[in-house]
Amino acid sequence: MDLPRQFPYNPQWRIILFGLAFGGAFLLLGIIHWVFLAFGVLFVAPALLLAVRRLAFPKFLQVGKDSLSVPKGFSRTWVAKISYADIENGWETVHGPTSATLHLRVKGRTVEISSIMLPDMASYVAVRDFVKSCFIQKEKPNQPIEAGKYCFRCSYEGNGEIYDSNGGVLWRFKTLHKRPHYPYGLFRLPDFVVHDNSDKEQFRIILERKWALGQFMMLEDGLPVCTINQRSFLRNKFTLNFTGGQKWVFRMPLFTVIFGGLSETGEKIRVRVRTHNLWYVLIDTNADSAQLAVALAFIHRERLRFN
Repeated sequence: MDLPRQFPYNPQWRIILFGLAFGGAFLLLGIIHWVFLAFGVLFVAPALLLAVRRLAFPKFLQVGKDSLSVPKGFSRTWVAKISYADIENGWETVHGPTSATLHLRVKGRTVEISSIMLPDMASYVAVRDFVKSCFIQKEKPNQPIEAGKYCFRCSYEGNGEIYDSNGGVLWRFKTLHKRPHYPYGLFRLPDFVVHDNSDKEQFRIILERKWALGQFMMLEDGLPVCTINQRSFLRNKFTLNFTGGQKWVFRMPLFTVIFGGLSETGEKIRVRVRTHNLWYVLIDTNADSAQLAVALAFIHRERLRFN
């Protein structure tokens, strides 16, 4: 890439035009019922705001030799200058064939570079590859692994990893789609499969009952070890019944980033949501197990699936 270089960083016209066209259709149907009018406003108003942002406040993502400047904030109007030397970590979240986000961890905060704000996917790939080549992921001190302390990272497509307290990958998981598509689960819900670092399958979670509230079975080496049940139509409460007798209730209250679970014997699970795709999890050490960690990773996938 020739440096320095700048890329327009604005809402794409295709998204704005889609909102105007889709919302306009609902506005026309407003003569039938006010509900259509309300839906139309929900699409047209944000599309108009995005158009104003693009025309009146155009922004650029600037890539230099030692740093880059990225528009951030709700409307991407504030510009953050980031030195490559300050980048601690980076990862990518893929939302589909034409949408992805690069997350950069810088001095305790996260800055995002979104493909839908750049002119095209080729520009995003060029920026992503260059930025990744300019920083070295910081190695963490050699500290003992803390039992019960995990980090879950999951994409909206249902693929991700479970990390230990030092940031090492313990397990990788994926949702076995017959063909890449999203959303999924409307007619058939693919299996959720967990592999270790040698790519050997360790766990598989399958759908047993879909209507009205889902019921899932976790298999380890082909044998059932846990039943996972949805207990709310809002998909924010689950029960876990392990074959060893351990039972859990896990709740995800609305409008909060802190979740919790409680076993019949008093052990606790604590979850803090960093982003929708990133959870920090703490399980009481006397209740910590691979089976419980995998069940929570599956619940994380389910929350993203309905998000």
